[in-house]
Amino acid sequence: MALVIQKVISFTYFSYLATQIGTENTAKYFFAISFVTLFSVFVDLGLASLLNREIAKNKESHQKLLSNVLGIKIITSLLVILVILITTKLLNYNPYLEKMIYLSIVTMLIDGFTLTFYAVIRGKHNLKYESIFAVIFQVIVISMGYLMLQKTHEPFLLLLVLLTASAFNLIYSGLILKIKYKISLIPRWNKEFIRLLLITTWPFAMATIFIKISGSIDSVFLSKMASERALGYYGLAYKITFAFQFIPMAFAASLYPAFTHFFNYEKEKLKNTFNQSLIYLSIISLPIAVSIICLASPIILKIYGTEFQGSILTLQILICNVPLIFPTFPLGALLNAVNLQKKHTRNIGITMLISIIANLILIPLYAQNGAAIASVIASFTYLLLNTLTARQIIQFETKKIFISILKIALACAVMGLLIIYLSPKIHLALVMLAGASAYFALTLILKIITKQDLLFVKEIFKK
Repeated sequence: MALVIQKVISFTYFSYLATQIGTENTAKYFFAISFVTLFSVFVDLGLASLLNREIAKNKESHQKLLSNVLGIKIITSLLVILVILITTKLLNYNPYLEKMIYLSIVTMLIDGFTLTFYAVIRGKHNLKYESIFAVIFQVIVISMGYLMLQKTHEPFLLLLVLLTASAFNLIYSGLILKIKYKISLIPRWNKEFIRLLLITTWPFAMATIFIKISGSIDSVFLSKMASERALGYYGLAYKITFAFQFIPMAFAASLYPAFTHFFNYEKEKLKNTFNQSLIYLSIISLPIAVSIICLASPIILKIYGTEFQGSILTLQILICNVPLIFPTFPLGALLNAVNLQKKHTRNIGITMLISIIANLILIPLYAQNGAAIASVIASFTYLLLNTLTARQIIQFETKKIFISILKIALACAVMGLLIIYLSPKIHLALVMLAGASAYFALTLILKIITKQDLLFVKEIFKK
């Protein structure tokens, strides 16, 4: 619930910010964050995931683990700062953008240490504090951001809003560890223990590095190969598209422990649950993609204005990622659950290389639309590789999945035609409501969704 609320507030704020500061300033804002995010993984090196897992297994080891992880992160932070400074100079960005990057570095480092603190709290099976501040963080951002936008449209000053909220988050999470759990935040450097930590964490690190590079490299290439306006168009379409990721993330988080148990004890249930999860995510993802393809023009023009008209086709291309990305979450959860994490990491690495090559070829030809096409190619590659890997250990119910997707596609086609017909006649919100109602009715008529399915999904999210 915290994640959903956080995403809604974050998306609302970014949408308002974009309409206020225009395409070129949006491009600067989006790029400074994306560029620094590309390096953030080298600060953490997957240590947060390792910390979470190890503390969950042995709660008494928290102090030694946290102290040495903090010791590692101080060293990696200094190295990453140096690398970013050198890279920024080599890429020859203008002085104003350099200032924004430097400010984003501070925010990134603060968030990196906050992530570590919350990893300890998660390891102690407590999500309450993180959930509370996830929402408070966004409330601080949207409140301060709104006030700032009344005074200035300078993207540099708007980044100060994120820095302030991140600083509050760091202090809050640190105080929880100090006061509630009586844990010291003083770093330690035990050479032998640090060596063991780094050996253990490398699969987490590599997977996270590949994902971060795949997710941020497009904006870096756009900043050098296209105009700031193109980057602004892409940034808006990207934000809309990937706002939906919390849905498969919630599914994967719910299914992961079930997959682990079924793999060890009930193989038939593993097959049934996995195949059904693919169908459920298709039921959700396909109508999202179809409806936004049909409504991209009114969404962009009515909400963001004609200045973002160049985002329309980009959004229509990028949203094709949704039905490709959604199934990769249960696929990834399955591979990790059955001890195929190394092959999963390999698949992410290949996807990253495909993404880089596709961006280098397509951005000079089609600017922001080229980056969008490259993103879809990368998503398809990742889905294909994970599917081929998963087939080694689980039986896909190919016929059942194919028939279900055909029915879903038929329901989406009818919904899409209704949206196109109603769009010029009634308000955008009513069009969306009519389309969603028609689609839901068709899923029941075509028996895509049954009463048992609704009960099953309810149980998944309850757990």
